[in-house]
Amino acid sequence: MNLTQRFIFSLIISLEVAFTQSIWANLLLVFLSVLSLLWRRISVKRLLGYLLLAAIPMVGTFLSFYLYGSGTASQNLHFGGVMASRILTFVYVGAWFSYRLDVYELMASLEQNLRLSTTFVYGILGAVSFIPRFKQALQSIRAAGLMRGQYLSILSPTLYFKAIIQALIWSESLAMAMTARGFQEGGQRSHYRLYPYRPFGWLIILVVSLVWPVSIILFHIY
Repeated sequence: MNLTQRFIFSLIISLEVAFTQSIWANLLLVFLSVLSLLWRRISVKRLLGYLLLAAIPMVGTFLSFYLYGSGTASQNLHFGGVMASRILTFVYVGAWFSYRLDVYELMASLEQNLRLSTTFVYGILGAVSFIPRFKQALQSIRAAGLMRGQYLSILSPTLYFKAIIQALIWSESLAMAMTARGFQEGGQRSHYRLYPYRPFGWLIILVVSLVWPVSIILFHIY
């Protein structure tokens, strides 16, 4: 699958999980996502990091529905398990989608395959490219404040006000750079690299999207 198909597949799986009240089905998706990540040579440490990331919201969600649900104890137990397993599924499906993801390739693929606005795509890519400079700008602003005896904490409105001003200056520079490179809104552009659809990817999406909910209904996996 190319990146656009992976994006669509992740959305479809997430929608199906959101309407599925099956703990075992969610855990099966987690298992398949972990297998796929291991096949792509992800480290075990990173896999455990995803689990730790999901642990706190999972425990909080389970206890909320189990202790304060309006149903019986068994119903609350089941629904709490469903909601907690959904969180774990979302985390690992998202990890499957985002692992080794190149933002530039993703946006280029979405532009070509889903016909996203070129202006929107180039704006997103420009904002992503400015993230390292934005971090440096925050450090410089805080250092300049300390030289004047003013400590700017991470929650200080002054820090973000000055950062916004700097971002506005950069946005003007980015617009001038795009114009200098011949970018025109609505104009036709060629592509240095193409990201075509893969027919086998659509087959996987179709099979999983149809077979998964039907199997849950037929076999009553709970």
